[in-house]
This record gives sequence, C-alpha cells and structure tokens, in this order.
Amino acid sequence: MEKFQPPRGTRDLLPAEMAAREALFSRLRGVFRSYGYGEVWTPAFEDFDLLARKSGPDIEQELYVFTDKAGRKLGLRFDPTVPICRIVASSPNLPKPMRFCYLTNMWRYDRPQKGRWREFWQAGVELLGSPRPEADAEVLAVAADCMRAAGLKRFAFRVNSRTAVEALAKEAGIPEGKKADALRALDKLAKVGKAGVEKELQEKGIPRAKAEAFLGLVGQEGGRTDPGIARITELLKEMGITNVRHDPSVVRGIDYYTGFVFETMVEGHEDLGSVASGGRYDTLVGLYGGGEVPATGFGMGIDRVMEILGTGKAPVPHLLVAPVREELAGNALSLAGELRARGVACEAEVMGRSLRKQLEYANSRGIPHLLFVGEKELKAGAYTLRDMQTGKEQQLSLEAVAKQLRG
Repeated sequence: MEKFQPPRGTRDLLPAEMAAREALFSRLRGVFRSYGYGEVWTPAFEDFDLLARKSGPDIEQELYVFTDKAGRKLGLRFDPTVPICRIVASSPNLPKPMRFCYLTNMWRYDRPQKGRWREFWQAGVELLGSPRPEADAEVLAVAADCMRAAGLKRFAFRVNSRTAVEALAKEAGIPEGKKADALRALDKLAKVGKAGVEKELQEKGIPRAKAEAFLGLVGQEGGRTDPGIARITELLKEMGITNVRHDPSVVRGIDYYTGFVFETMVEGHEDLGSVASGGRYDTLVGLYGGGEVPATGFGMGIDRVMEILGTGKAPVPHLLVAPVREELAGNALSLAGELRARGVACEAEVMGRSLRKQLEYANSRGIPHLLFVGEKELKAGAYTLRDMQTGKEQQLSLEAVAKQLRG
C-alpha cells in the first residue's frame, strides 16, 4: 500500500517539538505583552490582488494561489504585515500608535532548504502611526528581548537605511525601473558574495560598469553612517542594547521597506541567515486605501529558532491510573477524571493490558508515578501510589495523591 508523506516543504510536528514550540510561544507572548502589543490573527487566505499590490503579479510564482468555487482568485498568506496593513487601512479611527503582535503560520512556494520551509511560522510586532526613530528603536528592543527570551544570547543586529542604498543605486546610474532588482541582488551579498551579486545584476540587464559602480559605492558607504541610523543606534545604547553594527549591504528583499532595516544573526549559526528581521514601511498602508500611516516592525523566524534550540522531550503526565484487572478499567477512567479535576495530569489505561504491561508502558514513556486500582483500594478509598524511579509505594486517599503530585 502506498505510504503518504507530508507535501514537499512541510512536515509533521510531534509532541516533543510542539511542547518546545509552545514554551517558546509563551515566552514571546510575554515579551509582546510587556511592551503593550495586542495579538491579532488574520485569515489564512486573502484576495490575490491584496497580496500582489506592492510586489506585482510576478509574486504569484512565489505564493500558493488558487481560485475558489465562486471564481475568486485567492492566495495563502505569506507575510503578516500585509493583512495587518489591510486592518489598519479599514480602521482609520484606531488610536495611534497602534501596537499589534502576531504568532502565526504562513506559506510560500520557495525552494526548501535548511531553515526554510514552504509552510513556516513567524512571530513579530507591527508599530503603526509613528514616523519617529523612537518607534524603530522600540521595535528593535522588542526583537532583542525576544531573542533573549528564546534563549539566544550570542546574537548581533545588522542595521542599515534602505533609502541611503536607493540613493547609491541612483548615483551609480542604475535606472529607476531596475532599482528594485538591484536591491534584491544586493540583499544576497552575504550568501553569494560580490561576484554572485554582480552576476545577478548583469542578468537583470544592469551593465557591468554600473553594477561595479553600485557595489563600489556600497563598500564606501560602510565607513559612513546615515543620520537616521545613528540616532536609532544612540537610542538603543540608552536602552542598553549595544550589539548593533551598520552594514550597508542589508536592504531586505521585500520591496515595501522605505527606510531603517535590520537583520539578526546568531553566532555559530550564520548559515541559517537572519533569525529576526524588519524595518520601516511608511507607504504600505496607503496602498490599501488607508492614507499615509508611518509604520515599523519585525518578524522572528520560529523554524530557524527551533533549528538552533532543538526539541527536548515530549511532555508526560504525572501518573498512569492502572486497573489491576480489565474489569476495573471503568473505575480507573473515573478516578483519572477526579484527579484531573484536582489539577493532576494523568493517563488512564485504555488498552486492556495486564498490570505488567502497564508497568512496562509507564517506564517506556517516562511516567513518574503509577496508581493501582483494585477492589481492595476502591472499597477502602485508599490507593497504592508507586514512585516508578525508586519503587517506593504509599497508601493514600485520592486527595492526598493529588496534593503530593501537585507539589
């Protein structure tokens, strides 16, 4: 019989990884709340025109796009910032600044590779309504706290001004219609090197002389700092964040960024690329009919974080409620329900196994305690609780069992 596998670029998440992810999600949500961000959830699919408004129809090659039964062209969300801008555009009376956070899955038809999936998870924040550098500094501070909350201590931020790089492209003589191509190519500098960027620039129709001039200007820019970036860096120092350096090659590959941009690299895991990235996008809300709303934000790649952290162990309950005979399985189910009502996580035997097999199962799962259920225990209202590590047994009432296991 044919064995089905998850579609390419997706995977199943089993209990051990889900437990690790849920723990991470809880810590990240704690960071978001501490800054006053409120969580939003948007539909898994949107009108294709909304998704393509800034990137153009060519984005269709990178998305999961389909036509529904009513003939509407739709696409799976690939970026949380776009639907959040739709929300803001349709809610002009919301007080500013608006602080939204999210933790969601997304889809992109991309070539699967290390740290990059076709279905992926991202957490982040969007701060809308302020054009000031204080807003950019806050967003990067949230990113720093999220990195620390995830347990990633050895990381550094690379910051730049996309506006400054666009000016360099103009100075190098790159036509306005090729500017976006030039910035997308430059965004790959760390991965493919200078020669790789030059090659892509020429493949996009930019003459070699102009490509070389552009990269030369970018190299010279490394010795200068944009005034806006300098102010943001100064604010970050006041907040105790000093692991920040100016990198003129950082532009982010998404076209909607308009100014400050940043990436976050983890020491020893540079092959994964940026773990948390973002920047300013002052014109995006306006594309959806909401007027000009300055905005800044960032997203953290959950899958890349998990690649670094690993998974740990699957969660196990406090105990297994084990009937000594199959006829007492119903009593075991009832007692397990009473224990759960008292705050004890427990499993009840549902396989009809012998007591020996139940003991073997508890050991294989790492369940720390076993509660025997027999006629004698039921009549006395006192049950035998065994510590699976030491073998020690106690006769306890159900309330005493619950109290002991709750600690």
